Amino acid sequence: MIQIIIFCAFISGFFVLNLAMPDKEFSERENRYLTSLPKFSLNALASGKFTRNVEDYIMDQFAFRDSWTALKARSELALGKKENRDVYLGDGEVLIERFDRPDYALIDSNIAAVNSLAEDSGVPVYFALVPGAAGIWSDNLPKNAPNYSQTELITYIYDNSEAIPIDMYGRLNEHKSEYIYYRTDHHWTTIGAYYGYQSLSEALGFVPAELSSFDRKTVSEDFYGAIYSASGFSWVKPDSIEIFVEPDEGIEVVNYPSGSPVAGMIYDESFLEKKDKYSMFMGGNTPQLQIKTGNADGGNLLILRDSYMDSLTPFLLSHFSEIHILDLRYYKLSVFNYIEENAIDNVLVCYSLKNFVTDATVFLAGK
Repeated sequence: MIQIIIFCAFISGFFVLNLAMPDKEFSERENRYLTSLPKFSLNALASGKFTRNVEDYIMDQFAFRDSWTALKARSELALGKKENRDVYLGDGEVLIERFDRPDYALIDSNIAAVNSLAEDSGVPVYFALVPGAAGIWSDNLPKNAPNYSQTELITYIYDNSEAIPIDMYGRLNEHKSEYIYYRTDHHWTTIGAYYGYQSLSEALGFVPAELSSFDRKTVSEDFYGAIYSASGFSWVKPDSIEIFVEPDEGIEVVNYPSGSPVAGMIYDESFLEKKDKYSMFMGGNTPQLQIKTGNADGGNLLILRDSYMDSLTPFLLSHFSEIHILDLRYYKLSVFNYIEENAIDNVLVCYSLKNFVTDATVFLAGK
């Protein structure tokens, strides 16, 4: 009886605490907006949407949520499980996102969008998919951990694509013993991005700079990425962030964060004082960027991308006259018109494999 009373008091206390505490709009730890209290409607209730949104709201706004997540992760580890919230604790305390079989109907839809671009844009369209750590570092995963084949998936996509494929997997796999992915984040590191740059050079026909030619500079040694924040494995060590390329003074960057032009940066070091340190590359997610490099003979390149390209783009500055960057999750105007209006010579579609196969909002803005 006493145990029941204590349990009910515990539950009631947390219920009151959750009511008393104000909702949080943004989680800097997870670098995302949290679910707000959903509005009730009969249609939302009938469809089940209201119930799902309430569940998400409770999960996001639960008191001391981060502490409970860490406690759950330690409990799972004590039980012999090296997975929490779809994140594996790999060898060497590397955190790796679980990669399951995706929806092939969505994949086919995204491939069709790339094919439309390749067929109708009037310029060469190159297509690069960046595998995740679960594909390259699969040896680090716990024994018998489910892990859908990324090589099989990339082969399927390229075989059905009309764009010019670029092999990122092979080059990264050659260097898998190196620090090519962050241990606490889903992005590749700057050295990983360099190997991606080498792969691009072979397809796009320019000579890449030698790795030894860069004066590598560590700009942070306390980076905890998005996987760390979501996993609860709060005891792992932080990552370091490097930059290789120091932009010339003549480079002009224009950012369009909300439709109007403002000065942009190749490296926005103000992010090094924030949780989302990876966003120092190009200033993070934004609908549109335009870079004029001062190189008169390089041609104009349009990149349709996710955030993986942000740390690769600095390597491209010496090879093109103008680099135009669009993030189609936020840019909703016609890509075809953009190509014509900006005298684009080549288009590069470059996404992380996970984003390409899971994001229904990526492709493609209106013709």
